[in-house]
Parts: sequence; structure tokens; C-alpha cells
Amino acid sequence: MKVARKAFVAILAAAGIALGGGKADADTCCTGFYLEAVVVGGGGFVKDIQSTGRTTGNLKDDSAQDSVAGGGIAMGFDWKRLGAPIRTELEFHRMVRLDWDSRPVFTNVNTSAGFENNLDSTAIMLNVLYDFNIGSTWWRPYAGFGIGYAHNHSDVKYNDFSVGGSNTVREESFNTSNLAWSVMAGGNFDITPNWYAQAAYRFINIGSAEAGYTPAGVKLESDTVYRHELRLGFGYRF
Repeated sequence: MKVARKAFVAILAAAGIALGGGKADADTCCTGFYLEAVVVGGGGFVKDIQSTGRTTGNLKDDSAQDSVAGGGIAMGFDWKRLGAPIRTELEFHRMVRLDWDSRPVFTNVNTSAGFENNLDSTAIMLNVLYDFNIGSTWWRPYAGFGIGYAHNHSDVKYNDFSVGGSNTVREESFNTSNLAWSVMAGGNFDITPNWYAQAAYRFINIGSAEAGYTPAGVKLESDTVYRHELRLGFGYRF
């Protein structure tokens, strides 16, 4: 009985080393540089849509929302080994499939026109993250903010039924360059001293977007495009 008890204690001690002490080495094991890859899902929102073209009128919908998905990578440096619980990283990500459809009601011409718009976004962000010390050796909650550049691209299919016939669809693309900003919170979960998993929430504002059909004088603009994101991924400490 005593032998079994000692064996059980030894197993618990070994598990404690594997799950506790070994993972604490993540603070000192590596150079401070790390690489992350994430998949992203969530909701995209287009707000305050306005008609700004020469063919003006009222809008049936002045906002839009849709599910979005994408992914990204980040290269960063952990300053903890130098005495500061802060990480800085440069992130690249791409998000797709924010569908933005509307049917403007114009006051003069094109009374029966509408469009379908697929908005995608590519961004480069500089993130600053603060790691909270909660005494755990295997998971690390954090919060932070980011600022960067977002390129928003709209593929528009404009349908003007007033021209008659079956070929009523016209296509055009629009691009905007924007200042982007974000706030986020999440946690890193150590798998080994080098490898870790990540789960986080982020709010990101990616600036403005445009749509419409220029030859018809139709142009719509939104100065407020943002996303609520759930981010899941893995990272490696070098």
C-alpha cells in the first residue's frame, strides 16, 4: 500500500513538472521573438451610408452588416525578458465577404436601380499588448491596442432595371486607403515552452468604403466600417 501511495505521489509530481514548472520556462527559454498565425471570424458592419454622387437621392438602407472571415500572421517581440510585461508586434491580415447591398431611391432618374457589393479588407497593424501576471505558469491573459493601415476594396454589381432588356448589370470596383485602429483582449495558453495557443476578441475600425456606378453618377460612401472579431490561432517563440 505504501509503495502504491509513493508511486501515485511520484506521478503527481511528474505531472506538476510537465504542466507547471516546464511551462514557466516560456519566459526565459527563447530570444523574445515570436511568430503567430490566426484564423478570424466575426461580424462586419457598414454604418452611416450616404449618397454623394451627382445622381442623388434617399437610401432604403443606410447601414449593413454581415458575417466575415479571414486570417493573418504576426511577428513580434516579448519584452518580458528585459523586465517589461509588454509585447509589440507587426500584423498582416485579410478579411473577406462583407456583403453590402442597397437599393437607392433617387429623386430624379434611375428610379429602379440597386447594387450588390462585396467588401474585402487588407490591413497592416502595429499592436502593443500588455501581459497580466496572474500567477499562472501556463496561461497569460493580455489586453492591448493597435494602429495601422487598411485598404478596403469593393466589387460592385450595379443593376439598373430602367434601361430594359436582360443585360442590366454593370460592374465596377472601388478602393479606399484608411487609418485603422483596434482594441483587443485575450489569452495565450502554453503547450510547450516554445508553442502556445491563442484565443482573443478584437474590435477594429477599418475606416471608410465606397460603392456605386460612376457612369450613372451613382456613388455611395460610408465613413464607418468596423468588425467584431473572434481570433483563434497558434504561436511559436524562437
